[in-house]
Amino acid sequence: MRRQPVQQRGAATVSAILDACAGLLNEYDYDDITTARIVEVAGVPIGSFYQYFPDKRSVVHALALRGMETCLREIEEMFAADRIAGTWREAMRQVIGVYLRMLTEIPGFGRVRFSDLLDSHRLDSSVDQYELMAERLAELFVSRFGAHGDAPVMLTFRIAVQTADALFKLAERVDEDDRAYVVGTANELLTGMLGTVLEPQDPVTGPVGSQSP
Repeated sequence: MRRQPVQQRGAATVSAILDACAGLLNEYDYDDITTARIVEVAGVPIGSFYQYFPDKRSVVHALALRGMETCLREIEEMFAADRIAGTWREAMRQVIGVYLRMLTEIPGFGRVRFSDLLDSHRLDSSVDQYELMAERLAELFVSRFGAHGDAPVMLTFRIAVQTADALFKLAERVDEDDRAYVVGTANELLTGMLGTVLEPQDPVTGPVGSQSP
């Protein structure tokens, strides 16, 4: 974003631009969206657009950040208000539930989450949204459930975040009958990954929760 809005009118203008872009992304491919179309849908002058954004790429980047912050804010509120489950496994499922719900409730979120609109359109190479998300989630989970074992905490959470994002994108593209299987597979993989960090370790067999009864 070129500049931060400091007045209510400016904030409303930016919000209108982001909302317009989100709606267009739900209907059109990135390459088919133009700056002129964004301002037309937003109902703002082209000059106002360029006060805050140099191009459509920066709008999509700001939209990705807004979606990520909205998702993280709800997750953080769950932890702060003690509405999170008592085990890390159930807490992980709650976090996944928030993410999946926002895919359907927030316009454009499913298209730009974590600054990865399309593989051919990396939005900002200087900002790694996966890393930002991983850092925040790692802090929340480790503070609540502790860290166990020798697995690198940040790297493990980063792998988990990117894996989840890829599989949930796949879940959107497969037939509805196959969607539950993809989401279930994601849950299993994430449980295995995060278990190396969050599950108390047995010195011989590894994560306690992964042992057979």
